[in-house]
Amino acid sequence: MAKLKARYVDALLELAEENANLEQDLEQALLLRDSLSDQDVLKFLMHPHVPDQDKQQLFAEVFADKLAEYLLGFLYLMIRKNREALIVPILNDFIIGVKRRLGIVTAKVVSAKPLTEQQIDALKKVLARQLEMQVELDLSVNPNVLGGFYIEVDGRIFDGTIRSRLNNIKYRLKREIYDAS
Repeated sequence: MAKLKARYVDALLELAEENANLEQDLEQALLLRDSLSDQDVLKFLMHPHVPDQDKQQLFAEVFADKLAEYLLGFLYLMIRKNREALIVPILNDFIIGVKRRLGIVTAKVVSAKPLTEQQIDALKKVLARQLEMQVELDLSVNPNVLGGFYIEVDGRIFDGTIRSRLNNIKYRLKREIYDAS
């Protein structure tokens, strides 16, 4: 299933590059993803007794003048192939790919308590310098984080939590005890 999803994402990215208007395509993909993430819309799309024609008509009425032709064609194709469940996940990956082509990356930041504006700005600057890209932050608070925060970006994790620091100290102490014996 992952390979299938990746093929659709690659095809959409190729069409977006041919369209040569990545910023507009990004806005349209965000609008589409956010609209289709609604639970009622998802139930409608996934319902086995709703005819494909009705689903396509919904897309035509709601999105015809708001989406590039290739995005509308993508929706119709997904309906014809009974792959409605993949639309939002594909759009998520497509959005990430378009942002990457625009030099933008999203970093997920999980902290023990809400970050201040100064901390957020400093974090953006450090990450932008390190990643050499514009950085958008997806901030969340998790009380299970003992203190500090961790960042997940591009499959990498930067862990600045107290739990991580304590584990590092524990590991070093064990290693010193082992090396001493």
